[in-house]
Amino acid sequence: MYNGFLKKEHTNKKSAYLKGGVIGVLACLTMMMLFSAVLLIFNIDRKYAAVFATMSVAVGSYIASRITAKKIGDKGYVVGLVIGGVIFATITLISIIIGNSLSLNTFFHFIIIMLSSLVGGITGVNKDKHKKYI
Repeated sequence: MYNGFLKKEHTNKKSAYLKGGVIGVLACLTMMMLFSAVLLIFNIDRKYAAVFATMSVAVGSYIASRITAKKIGDKGYVVGLVIGGVIFATITLISIIIGNSLSLNTFFHFIIIMLSSLVGGITGVNKDKHKKYI
């Protein structure tokens, strides 16, 4: 009976991470479409596309961490670390496969993705715990 309880809890966490990840990817794609429309409508130079792409990944990782942490209900910082680490590792691996090398810019992307994921995880856990004491 105890093993079944652990297995059920583990499956719920897996599905929470999967659902949060899918919603985060959808949010990232939505932000990319929005930013590409902004670039096109306002005739902004292409050199700013990398900044907009980084902002969309940050928004996607924030939303993925927030939704996952809200479903799990505790340890939002761990959820943020996991989601942010997976997102950063995936993007870095794809970048290396394409032919780009690691640089100082990669370190800044790591900081941005991890901070947005951590903030998303922490706010996802603490959102419903606001109690007015005064």
